[in-house]
Amino acid sequence: MPLANLQDAQPRRRARLNAASATIDVDLLAALPVDCVKLLSTTLSAKATIRVRLANVSSFATVLADTGTINAEAQDEAQGNVVLVLPAPVTARYLRIDLTDGAAAFMDIGLLVAGQLWRLLRGTAYGIREGRVMLDRRDRNPFTGAEFPVPAIINPRFAAFTLPALSVAEARNQHRDLLRRLGAAGDALWIVELGDSLAERNRRAIWGAVNAPGEEASASRDSFSLASRAVRMVERL
Repeated sequence: MPLANLQDAQPRRRARLNAASATIDVDLLAALPVDCVKLLSTTLSAKATIRVRLANVSSFATVLADTGTINAEAQDEAQGNVVLVLPAPVTARYLRIDLTDGAAAFMDIGLLVAGQLWRLLRGTAYGIREGRVMLDRRDRNPFTGAEFPVPAIINPRFAAFTLPALSVAEARNQHRDLLRRLGAAGDALWIVELGDSLAERNRRAIWGAVNAPGEEASASRDSFSLASRAVRMVERL
């Protein structure tokens, strides 16, 4: 389970850190704007702590942003995901993540994601649906009527929502760029409410596909100044 697995697109292909405390240093190869850092599919416990720093020098002698050491609020119900958001983007080349998890023998992390959020000018419409896609089975014998429930290992979380008031600039810039860069094979991070507590953000944030194969993914120009887009995302496991 090598450290290179942090870059593998499959979240459950994990890297293993054989210690209760570890530091991960990331070179972004260029100074890039970052205001969100996420660890996906981890084995971090509820007592684990995390600290994220950004700098332009690899020694981190001078830092541009520092979250301080905080409780990661990782939970099994959200696959141990941890989503940290800065108040505003910070342009930096180097990222350092310090992790501590009590007396754990090891820490597993599926994917490390860092970058700049598209902060919507206006929020989602009322009526957002959040829940799980039930992959459990309940096979039934057609002769006796007996049922044979088979639980899935995981029923992934999903969210279905509408962005009802995208500005023309957002539709022509951020949304077009999202379609071009992700297609239907790429994944995105959806954060429902930036103002949520870290624990609630971890529970609700979803990493998955924004666009479905074969879908005519587009934003609808509903008025002179506004466009809209409906999205259904299922958590990638």
